[in-house]
Amino acid sequence: MASPNQKRLVQNTILIAIVAALVFFVWSQNQASKNDTSHLSATLYDKSIGDEASEVLIHVKDREDILIKNINDVWTVVKPAEFVADKEQVRHLFTILSENAESSYDIKGKDLVSYGLDEDRLSISFNQVKLIFGKYNSVAQKRYIRKGDKMYLVSETISGLLQAGVDAFKITHNKTEN
Repeated sequence: MASPNQKRLVQNTILIAIVAALVFFVWSQNQASKNDTSHLSATLYDKSIGDEASEVLIHVKDREDILIKNINDVWTVVKPAEFVADKEQVRHLFTILSENAESSYDIKGKDLVSYGLDEDRLSISFNQVKLIFGKYNSVAQKRYIRKGDKMYLVSETISGLLQAGVDAFKITHNKTEN
């Protein structure tokens, strides 16, 4: 028969083993969650844009492209006309890069016509990284956007600005007098 000290030693050893197993389990789950980025929402930002975009190109089918460049920290429309751009409108363009994509799909094997992504009717490029705007999904209230070989479903607010034309980037001084 085992002495009371031997029984406590066995119980303590079992408890230490259980605690060690729990610590290992928690640590391994923490490591797995650090390595698993699938729970993070994808955005349209691309590393090849860089930390700061210096050029924005807007394409609307059957219209002249609009080229906006950051020249000495001043956003300037350089094509089709040349003038200092409204910085708030330019800033609004960049919101598309941080919008969360509800879902993303490889375009291989997809019927791009049904998503409006078969050709470039409306697009914006940041430092030559092109985002092609497709059809609006009225059920999800989001737009299909193609970047490279992926298609995203994104909530966006800039397509109207892209289609408004070059005059939308002119600085207007609407001051009301009291």
